[in-house]
Amino acid sequence: MSAGPARALKRGDVHPGPLVDGRPVAVDLPGRLKRRVQRLLVSDAEREEAVLEHRLRSHPGVTRPNSLALISPKGGVGKTTATFLVGNLLASHPKLRVIAVDANPDFGTLARLAPDRRRSPWSLADVLRDAGRLHTAAQLTPYVSRLPTGLHVLGAPPDAELSATLGTDRYGDLVAFLSTFYDVVLLDLGTGVVGPLVRFVTDRVDQVVLVTTPEWITSSVVLEALGHLRHDHAIVAINKSLGGAEAIEARFRAEHLHRAVTIPFDADLAAMLDSGTYTLEALRRGTRVAVKRPGLALAEQLV
Repeated sequence: MSAGPARALKRGDVHPGPLVDGRPVAVDLPGRLKRRVQRLLVSDAEREEAVLEHRLRSHPGVTRPNSLALISPKGGVGKTTATFLVGNLLASHPKLRVIAVDANPDFGTLARLAPDRRRSPWSLADVLRDAGRLHTAAQLTPYVSRLPTGLHVLGAPPDAELSATLGTDRYGDLVAFLSTFYDVVLLDLGTGVVGPLVRFVTDRVDQVVLVTTPEWITSSVVLEALGHLRHDHAIVAINKSLGGAEAIEARFRAEHLHRAVTIPFDADLAAMLDSGTYTLEALRRGTRVAVKRPGLALAEQLV
């Protein structure tokens, strides 16, 4: 007796479940929903970054030199890091001529963030000494550390005692001199908001960035410092955030500042800065977006 034709072997008999790239995929509805939500969130982040990119790169430029000061009543909050990050961004995206100046009178570290091979041995004291014979950008070039983004960095004197001898008027002379070569002069100032130099500078610059960290102790001191800061164009940068800084941001926004922005703590960013290998594009998207927000807030107020 004939058994009849054999039943065809279907692919589903061997691979009964769904596969992706040859591997079984568990049918897990909550998991699928979670992955879908994650894809949507990534998409939102991509869209935000694209908007930031467009607005930064389409910036119309400036009509005159602009000066900005980064200050804080507390040390160790990341003024130098913030100066470096926004300086690189303003140089690379709107393609402005930007110089970041280490105006910290006590062992400033801004120039140390530049790669070793690009770091100039000269300082702002040398520029002040030789300004009378520096008539072109080419003549000024050896005094600054030139970064791949186009940012120039002018370091503080290695001798803190020499820095201490520079009066406020000399820093005024320096900003005026640099403004003949650059669209934007960023000043990384020392700790404090009521000292003679900080007062002198903040009374004259176009914008002020007040830097804090999200801890209550630091933020409360910075909030008190706002009472001594009267500037029409000020933003607060909340640095080294590990998340959960919403209450701090809201409190600063209640002060009617131009903007309150948060820069997260990122171990990769810290390693880049310490090793002199900073590259914005190599950071994870969340950190890139966080760096671009204060850059755009400053760019939008340039005149």
